[in-house]
Amino acid sequence: MILLIKIIVGAGLLFGLYVIGAILYAQFTDYKPAPEEQAIVLQPKIELPTLNKDTLIFYDWNVGYCGLGKESDFFYDGGKMVRPTEALSEKNLNGFIQTLEQWKSDADFIYIQEIDRDSKRSYHIDQFQKAVDALGNFEGAFGKNYDVKYIPIPFLEPMGKTLGGIATFYKYKSAETPIKYAFPSNFSWPKGLFFLDRCFVKHRFNLSNGKQLVIINTHNSAYDGGKLKKQEMAYFKKFIVEEYAKGNYVIVGGDWNQIPPGYKPLKEKSDYEEIPVPKDFVDNNWTYAFDGNTPSNRKVDKAYVARETYTTVIDFYLLSPNIKLIEVKGLPNGFEYSDHQPVRMVCKLEM
Repeated sequence: MILLIKIIVGAGLLFGLYVIGAILYAQFTDYKPAPEEQAIVLQPKIELPTLNKDTLIFYDWNVGYCGLGKESDFFYDGGKMVRPTEALSEKNLNGFIQTLEQWKSDADFIYIQEIDRDSKRSYHIDQFQKAVDALGNFEGAFGKNYDVKYIPIPFLEPMGKTLGGIATFYKYKSAETPIKYAFPSNFSWPKGLFFLDRCFVKHRFNLSNGKQLVIINTHNSAYDGGKLKKQEMAYFKKFIVEEYAKGNYVIVGGDWNQIPPGYKPLKEKSDYEEIPVPKDFVDNNWTYAFDGNTPSNRKVDKAYVARETYTTVIDFYLLSPNIKLIEVKGLPNGFEYSDHQPVRMVCKLEM
């Protein structure tokens, strides 16, 4: 009996030391993003042309670090998986790259979220570099929002090192180096040491009428009950409204982790976080572009089952009043490669 007590006490002490050590290591190596910093840019071998057209095609996709395909559940959503097998990760990555290759002749701009550069969960493959290589004559900009040297959970299978972010790809000469803005929000200590430092990246392109097209790629908070998103949206609004007030054209896209105004969830699910975009975020003359008939995201507590897994729409675009929406369509792929499905949008700048 005494031996058993000693073993339990010893195990408890070891676990306590592990937790304390992991927190201290995370504290000393914590990535603290500046409020504003230049994005990392990879340029194509050719010189890109100036943007000289008014009808533009956008694609948006959260690729889930190529780790959350249809076969996957995820421990933080109530499932069991920490990371996919290497074979599944490779399958999802190949699907992502093949999809980009299908888009590149059609797309003007591509927004991507949750793309890894050096993470245990994605077998340390630089997915951003692979995407740039696949697209060829596109410039790629990367905004880092996840840089943790060691994530200690789950205890028996730690997530380990994670380095990822959001990426934008475009085939026109930008007016300046893209800027990454850190959202002024995070979970409380010590939880915040191990979560994403949410951000958005802003890009500028000169137009023939002397104004600029401002495109923004965003990835807002999740698992926050709406508290952090509320802070982010209040901060975000200033950047969007000010650019339009200058006479510029503004197109925001990404994974908002919120449902857009006017979207009606396909079915009720009390334990799924359905947070709407604040009603006063922008004026009514702005346009939310989303496909309410095609889900862009699924719940990841279990592997995907069509017509059974809960789905919703949290990936969409926002267009300033001087832009006309031509078409927006979700691109269903059975959640084969990610827990999100892509969204294609066509719009026209009213010049």
